[in-house]
Amino acid sequence: MQETEIQTPARLHFGLLDLHGGLGRIDGGIGLALEQPRTVISVKRNPECEAFCPLDPGFESRLEAAIRAVCGHYGLPGVAVSVKERARPHSGLGSASQTLVGAGIAICALHGFRPPAAEIAGLVGRGGTSGIGIGAIEHGGFILDGGHRFRRGEGSKSGFSPSSASVGVPPPPLLARYEFPPWDILIVIPRGEGASGNRERDLFEEACPVPAADVEKMCRILLSQMLPAVVEADLPTFGAAMEAYQRYGFKVIEVETQSPLLAECSEFLRSGGGLGVGMSSWGPTLYAFGEDLSSLRDDSERWLASNGGGQVILTRANNTGYKILNGSGDA
Repeated sequence: MQETEIQTPARLHFGLLDLHGGLGRIDGGIGLALEQPRTVISVKRNPECEAFCPLDPGFESRLEAAIRAVCGHYGLPGVAVSVKERARPHSGLGSASQTLVGAGIAICALHGFRPPAAEIAGLVGRGGTSGIGIGAIEHGGFILDGGHRFRRGEGSKSGFSPSSASVGVPPPPLLARYEFPPWDILIVIPRGEGASGNRERDLFEEACPVPAADVEKMCRILLSQMLPAVVEADLPTFGAAMEAYQRYGFKVIEVETQSPLLAECSEFLRSGGGLGVGMSSWGPTLYAFGEDLSSLRDDSERWLASNGGGQVILTRANNTGYKILNGSGDA
C-alpha cells in the first residue's frame, strides 16, 4: 500500500476536573468528540520524513518531529504527511492532538498495524494533561479521563502544567466512554485565540491549586447529574449540569482569559434557546446543545457578522472515533 488517509474528530473539552491534587491525582476531565470540524491527513511512502500543512505552515516543524518520532520508534521508513483539513488551531478544539496523533495512527495503518492512540500520543508528546483528545480520536463519544498521579514517584506529575510542558508524562487512563445522544451541537467561534505556549504554562502555575471545594462540587455534578443525563438522553438535565460544571474550578480561570465578547456571545446563545452553553478548553470556541438549533445557527451567523466575525458550525457528536478513509485497513 502506497498511501492512506485518516479522518480524526475535533473535540470539546468541558473542563479539567481536579487541579487541587489533595487526593494524589491531578488533571482529569470530560469532553466530547464532534463530527465537525474534522482533521483529514494523507500519508504516503517517501524517501524521507516530510510534513506539509498548507493551512498552518508554522506547524510543519512540529509535525515533522512527530513523524520522525513515530517512524523511529517502530523502525519504519520515511513518509510524507499532508494535512488536507484541520480544525482551527488554538481555538479549543484540540487540533494539535488530532493532527499529531492522527498522523501517527495513519503512518502505522499505512504499514498494516494499529497501535493504541495513547501509545502514539506518548511518542508525539500529547496527553500530558488531558486525555480527552486521545479518547475522542480512538473511541469518539463522551469521554471521562482519570488524570495523572501527582507527586507519587516515577511517571507522575510533579507540578501543575499543560501538555506542552509535561514532557515524559504518559497519557491518562480512560475511565469511562459513553455514546452521546443525537442532539444538535452548535459550535460558535468568535474572533480571538486561546492561551498556549508560555502563557498557558504561566496560567497553570498562577492559578493552581484550585479550591478543593470546587473539585468536590464538580465531581458531584458529574456523577449525580451529568453522566446519568447522558445515559438517559435527558437534555434539560444535561444542559443544567453543563452550565453548573463550568462555574467551578480551572474553567473559571480559562473563561477569565477571554474578552467580554465571549460572555456576550454566551448570553446570546442562552437567550436563543441553547442549553448547556459553555467554552471549550481555553476558548474562544463556545458550544450549545439542543434538539433543533438550525434557527439559532442562522441567528448566530448574523450576530458574529456584526460583532467582528467568526465561524458557526452545526454538528452532532462523533460516536465512532477516527476513520481510515482509504489504504491499509479501509473503513
